[in-house]
Amino acid sequence: MPKQYTFLRSLSLCFVISIAMPLWSSDEIKIDSIDAQIITTIDPDTLSLEGNVVIKTEQLQFWSEKAIYNKRKKSIKLEGSIRVLSKNLDISAKEMEADLLDRTFYISETSFSFMKKSFGNADSIRVYANEKIELLNTSLNSCSVEDPAWQLKAESLTILETGRNAVVKGVKLKIKEIPILYIPYLRTAVGKDKFSGFLPPSLKQGRDGVDISMPYFFNLSSNYDLTISPRYIEERGSGIAAEFRYLTEASNGNISTSNIFKDRKFYDETNYEGNRWMAQWFHRSQIGSNLLIDIYTEGVSDNFFFENLNEDILGTKQKNYLTKRVNAKWIGESLKLEGEIREYKDLNPFTSEQYKTRPNFSLIFQDNYKGINFNLLSSYTKFAFDGSFNPFNKQKEITRKSIEPSLSFNKYFTSSSFSIAIGIEDLNYDINSIDFDRSSNWLETEYKLFFENRSEQSYKSLNPTIKYILLNEESLPFESIDSRLMGLNYNNLFLRNWYSGPDRFLNQDRVILGIEHQNLSLESDTNLSFSIGKAFFLKDEYNIGEMNKRSSPLVMEFKQQIKNNLFTNGMLETDSDFHRVHSGSFGLTYERDEGKKIELRSIYKRLNPSINNLPWFDKDLPISQLELLTQWSISDQFTIFGKLLKDNEMHKSKDLSFGFQYSNCCMKAGLMKRKWKDQDYYNWYASPTEAFKALESGINPELQRDNIYFFFELRDIGRIGKEISEVISSTVLD
Repeated sequence: MPKQYTFLRSLSLCFVISIAMPLWSSDEIKIDSIDAQIITTIDPDTLSLEGNVVIKTEQLQFWSEKAIYNKRKKSIKLEGSIRVLSKNLDISAKEMEADLLDRTFYISETSFSFMKKSFGNADSIRVYANEKIELLNTSLNSCSVEDPAWQLKAESLTILETGRNAVVKGVKLKIKEIPILYIPYLRTAVGKDKFSGFLPPSLKQGRDGVDISMPYFFNLSSNYDLTISPRYIEERGSGIAAEFRYLTEASNGNISTSNIFKDRKFYDETNYEGNRWMAQWFHRSQIGSNLLIDIYTEGVSDNFFFENLNEDILGTKQKNYLTKRVNAKWIGESLKLEGEIREYKDLNPFTSEQYKTRPNFSLIFQDNYKGINFNLLSSYTKFAFDGSFNPFNKQKEITRKSIEPSLSFNKYFTSSSFSIAIGIEDLNYDINSIDFDRSSNWLETEYKLFFENRSEQSYKSLNPTIKYILLNEESLPFESIDSRLMGLNYNNLFLRNWYSGPDRFLNQDRVILGIEHQNLSLESDTNLSFSIGKAFFLKDEYNIGEMNKRSSPLVMEFKQQIKNNLFTNGMLETDSDFHRVHSGSFGLTYERDEGKKIELRSIYKRLNPSINNLPWFDKDLPISQLELLTQWSISDQFTIFGKLLKDNEMHKSKDLSFGFQYSNCCMKAGLMKRKWKDQDYYNWYASPTEAFKALESGINPELQRDNIYFFFELRDIGRIGKEISEVISSTVLD
């Protein structure tokens, strides 16, 4: 569980593994070969070597202009342009003396590199037989350039205790020639060992002013540690965070807390006087080879903690809900058992999505006999609801039991496939000791054709699919507990249930037709994949005025590589009866070389009150917006980027970000400005009733935000802020 791994530690480690370890053995260092242009015998025990001197041992190779080798004393003295090579380390020096018998080296006026990733120089390097390495008057950096952007200078760097830790004296951090930091004494671990000490600080400038934390790492044991991080936020006040981590043979976990004492800004907005806090605990245990236990719990002082105090660099809340769960899984060859206790709480104070499952048990059994697959799904869930707002009015607890056995058969032919499945589902609900039952049986059968045309330069395929679904289901006399409508796309179109849970269902016998097409060309670098599908209902169940809905929307999806660096993708839902578009999206991506990308996407979603009772139609607010994302490398060091989200209905920008990042082998720096709209519930917090009335009227509380973010990193040393380009890249439109 190493957490503290600095540049000094990694560099120290390189000397341990590249010089010391090959030398520290019970035997002397034996020379494999000696070569030079001129070899002169000074006396019976001494050789003088001149001109392209090469001395090889099993682990090390030496080059120099001159050398003196004493066979009796087992010593070598090198002069001139000296070079010492091992597997990972390259040292240049003016002088070197080596005692092969005692395995002791003295190297002066040195420069070195480790794996071409770390570079430095020193007045002298001394490697002793007592497993001690000493570097005097050394400078270190991660750049091979002559004038690096930064350097670490130390009066001495000494590796002690069999290479486990190092002592550094007189450490100076310089950017160019300007001293930034001075540490008179530093002791740090080497390699995988942990060592107590300060970690790189975190600093950002946001809507609350300067936000800085200074973590300190406590190495309590080899299998557990603690990090304490004092924190100061300019407009809010001070606080402290802590993280405790542990590891055993069969388990691991961590406990983390964060506190802000008497948040001044939050008090001004809400009159909340107490301390603000967050606590999380995660634990995982592996018992034997089949049983896995997970525990996760978290809590906050108020619903706005993550919104105010745990934002990422783009100003986005990192969590919108709280979860508490205890989960146990047993996984066998054919049987999977799972038990869970879960509590879910939405942090939006004006939502009804608050419920608990205490407990939830599920069983999955799968087996195969002579090509026939048998599946058994069973579950038991007890729901508990918090607050007065829930889909069951004043009912606080509901028990749901389900069992679903099924049989399926799949057969693959040369150019087609066939599958058939039959099953029975039984649901039972206990609401205030009153039972509600729903039973259903279903049949699914699917036939798919494969038409292919292959050549050395191209591949073409056409795959028509027809699926028939027969259902006999009963409706429930109450609203759904946890079932939500899934987005209707080509794959979901072929599912028996278009909802995420068993409470709601599409009670329609139906035939589903679909076609998938691929056209891949190696010659022209043009690729196309296309799919289109539609479901036809065999019942007249959904009546809209005088019109009957006899089919689902027509669903179309495509992806195309127009040229080597130009790509498009899109999705469309159209109502063939109304000749209208329900929803759609279109994306265009231009990518040239590494780090040069422009993405454009348009999203449309229509809300029509006359058809919002259709089972496939999401009742969310309508959307019409344009999204633009760009990241463009102007040079090897300089990159500009931007992101725009524009509301086409309001003709206004909802989210705008732009900035730049500079990087070289030594450092990175970036600056970003973001202006966006966010939800704001502060003014409504004291009156939930009025807030709900406003929400029902279509009033959405918004707050205009405008922040500037700064990022700075000295490679292998530490950073201020989060790297901007990584955050921008993570928002790729999909």
